Amino acid sequence: MNPLFLIPIVLVIAGVCFMIYMNKKHKTVATAIDLEVERGKYEVYKQAVLAEDFSQLNVWMKGKSIDAFTSASVPESTATKVEHLVSEGIQNVALSAIGLKLTSIETACFWVLSGSDLHFFSTDTAGELSEHIIFDAFRIEAAKLQYNGILKSVLGVYSKSSAEYLPKVHLITFNIEGTELTLEIHDRLNYVPDPMDLLNVEKQFRTRAKYQVVGERFIPALQAKFANLTLK
Repeated sequence: MNPLFLIPIVLVIAGVCFMIYMNKKHKTVATAIDLEVERGKYEVYKQAVLAEDFSQLNVWMKGKSIDAFTSASVPESTATKVEHLVSEGIQNVALSAIGLKLTSIETACFWVLSGSDLHFFSTDTAGELSEHIIFDAFRIEAAKLQYNGILKSVLGVYSKSSAEYLPKVHLITFNIEGTELTLEIHDRLNYVPDPMDLLNVEKQFRTRAKYQVVGERFIPALQAKFANLTLK
């Protein structure tokens, strides 16, 4: 018998063994992380993440305080509406007054709560700052907040097992002189595993937990300052 015929069989067996090992590793690490305990480390995690993983926010804020922060996104409906306004050449004075473009729904975005101001940052495909919109207390006090479930657009068709990794989203809607502008607030920072860490399951789980702990504090911090942002 030609030994070359054994190679596919060996590869299949090795693949099955690897999958069993990784599944076991996932369960072991997931069980070892107590999210309630992790939440007690919020301040430590917030400072560490700002210094190490999202240091660009410090640069973009130019020395202003960062009370809370998280990831964000532009709803497809908002991007479509703005794109339509641009393509039709419609001069929307109210939206242009706050520097609104928001035609991309693919790139990373962030919210930062600083004092009584909300800062919205969007980036380009290279991760560089694209837009910086500031919503002051006047606009926030007239805004509405509602829960909108899991951000399904991240994966499009996603498996049920992956849903736990997707952010839960709140919609915040501002009134810009009669025009509604809705943007999304994530309950965690967006995590994209480094290719070098794909086999480091413990690092992936601990980073995800840290990003969730930091991001999920954003809505309570916002509601503590603006009583009108109760959930509808």
